[in-house]
Amino acid sequence: MADNKILKQGIAGLLILGIFVIAFLILKPIIIPIIFGLLFGYMFSPLYKKIQKHLKWKGLSALIVIVGLTLIIVIPLIYLVTPLVKQIFDTYVLLQNFNFNSLIQRFIQGDIATSIAMNLDNIIGKFFSTILNQFTVFLVNLPSFLLQFAVFLFVFYFTIKDLDQLKEYFSNLSPFSKSTGNKFMQEFRGITNAIIFGQILIGIIQGLAVGICLFFLGVPKVLVLTFLATIVSIIPVLGSWLVWLPLGVYLVATGNHFQGIFLLIYGTFFVSIIDNVLRPYFLSKSSNLPSVLGIVGTIGGFYFFGIAGLILGPLIMAYILIITEFYRQGKLNELFNK
Repeated sequence: MADNKILKQGIAGLLILGIFVIAFLILKPIIIPIIFGLLFGYMFSPLYKKIQKHLKWKGLSALIVIVGLTLIIVIPLIYLVTPLVKQIFDTYVLLQNFNFNSLIQRFIQGDIATSIAMNLDNIIGKFFSTILNQFTVFLVNLPSFLLQFAVFLFVFYFTIKDLDQLKEYFSNLSPFSKSTGNKFMQEFRGITNAIIFGQILIGIIQGLAVGICLFFLGVPKVLVLTFLATIVSIIPVLGSWLVWLPLGVYLVATGNHFQGIFLLIYGTFFVSIIDNVLRPYFLSKSSNLPSVLGIVGTIGGFYFFGIAGLILGPLIMAYILIITEFYRQGKLNELFNK
């Protein structure tokens, strides 16, 4: 009798495990848009609540937030993607035929100039070829991306509309104490805001600031240079100076003294202020996570999770820091005391 009971429990356990495995396999292709839908729903909940106070209709309030965000994302893509891809391709062809060696030898003489030129040519060539390959992959898999975007919007809608119920549900499932759960949620919002506003938004603002300056200076290929400035500004440790500094030096070296000097001054005294003042403000205001852990978490998360890792990496590091702090204070048992 006991053996039959153990056998039944074993079979039931295997069935439950099998169901969870199958569920994971089903959700695996769309797990990233689901995660982003949950994150964006949590992040935009304050805006939703302000709108909902006036409309008194949860569904319509959530729809207004989602439609507004979608238009902000989609409209620039419709008008800018085609010319951006063309400029990237033209820039790639131009750089393939550009003589970096002669340019560098204006500042550095000898074999070291040749070595630098070769390495620079390889790096830039690989970078642009990677970008073009990513665009190709995007176009080939466009139906899949549209489906994932639809999943993101679906999850975003129900998360932002039913956030309070979701928080209560996950709070009941959590093995942690209420105080620990609240601390995790506070750190979650802080890190999310730090990454979205302190990393991504500031990076976009920096890229646009560089692009506006290049446009008024009449520098060609403004879209691709703005795109590059934005990408390197978002990535931790790097910055928009990787675009405006060498470009300014190049303009000066090729006889465009006013454009080059103006760009260097503009980049040093305006664009850099955005990075050195606004970014630390958002990061220090939003989270207690040390900067070094935030950077390590962001870079490591990007390698492991891809784009989603820019948020997930620092979040995981923040959770580890909280648990480590409980352990250091000898309060590890309080994590699980309800």
